[in-house]
Amino acid sequence: MAPIVQTAQTVDFTAFARRVETRLVSYLCYLLGHTGEGEELFQETLLRAHREWKQVKAMENPEAWVFRVARNLAMNQLKRRSVERRALKLRPEPDDVAPQTPAEGEETRAAVQSALETLPLDQREAVCLKVWGECSWVQIGQTLGVSEDTAARLFARGLQAIAPRLKELSP
Repeated sequence: MAPIVQTAQTVDFTAFARRVETRLVSYLCYLLGHTGEGEELFQETLLRAHREWKQVKAMENPEAWVFRVARNLAMNQLKRRSVERRALKLRPEPDDVAPQTPAEGEETRAAVQSALETLPLDQREAVCLKVWGECSWVQIGQTLGVSEDTAARLFARGLQAIAPRLKELSP
């Protein structure tokens, strides 16, 4: 077997992928409400980033680019789902979302997912990007195609809207 040769470019990409993995997977899983789809879109996002790595790593903010690609893929997935539901006349069924900490239980995940689904999509995205994607306002703005201030407002409105439902979860 031939030894694996790691170039500087491969090492750079691997480090980048590890740095964004948890945040990006969490963002996608909570946005889509489905762990499998979130992980699948994460893989697709990384493939696209790897193909364009020379250009991506030269960008001012490669993480914002990756989150934008992930968002675009997620929006396409949500549109496909919507079309499929209409065609089949099915009600959406919530799917499990993998917890990020052992303390998160099934009831908590379901309640959080249910609360998120009540938000307008732009607010839901802002909340998911900030909470699970751990993105800055600049990154959220770039991902959503809005200003930094608008990103912060979307997050605040979304959080304000779901706060009463989430307070019920507190002991």
